[in-house]
Amino acid sequence: MSTLKRLAASCAVLVLCTAPAEAQTRARRGVVTLNAAAQAAAAEMTDRHVFQANAEAGSVETRYPARTAVLLDGGIGFRFSRRVGAAIALSRATTSGRAAVSARVPHPLHDDQDRLVDGEANDLTWTETAAHLQLFYELPSATRWRVHLFAGPSYVNREQALVREVLVNETYPFDTATFQSALTGPAKGSGIGLNLGADITWMFRRRTGAGLLLRYTRASLDLNAPDSRTVSSDGSGLQAGVGLRFTF
Repeated sequence: MSTLKRLAASCAVLVLCTAPAEAQTRARRGVVTLNAAAQAAAAEMTDRHVFQANAEAGSVETRYPARTAVLLDGGIGFRFSRRVGAAIALSRATTSGRAAVSARVPHPLHDDQDRLVDGEANDLTWTETAAHLQLFYELPSATRWRVHLFAGPSYVNREQALVREVLVNETYPFDTATFQSALTGPAKGSGIGLNLGADITWMFRRRTGAGLLLRYTRASLDLNAPDSRTVSSDGSGLQAGVGLRFTF
């Protein structure tokens, strides 16, 4: 047998041996994802509200910086054609941090002589849960790598502590005051937004792989703050993490 014929025969055997495996791989239309990730908040938030003290109006302004939160994420997807499919993912991000507080406190004896007080509120908890619907497209690949590009709507719900009142230290003649502490209360809100990103997977076994998740989510939220106030904020942000992939 000539060298050319031997090469052709080897190629035929290789195709016959790998075709069933490839067919089995393509026949697995479902995937389950589990991720541990970090979430960078979309933007910082500023809340300003007015209060009554000493027969005058004072004000409190609180600046909540953008925070990085620990995020857990899980999802399930199903490919309804060779490369196109849909998925749903659920995520939960938690963190706590500080906020800068600035207040104008009315004078107890004189009108229009507010005292400016600056301080910091600590241990402000923040939790965000979200559900993401995604339409994805799998890029062609002849290796163990799988790349999904996706986009879709998101529902985002947030619970966090907001500053509601500032306590001050003051003594007669009350011309100055210093920051003592900040009282906080819970706030909740939700909104609809969008998500887009990519999921990159390396299948180290036939049904199991390791994956990298990159997702950006943006939603507008109205938080029901203490004292019947409403505070507008942006939800979610950039999310990046790693985890496992299981096909079925």
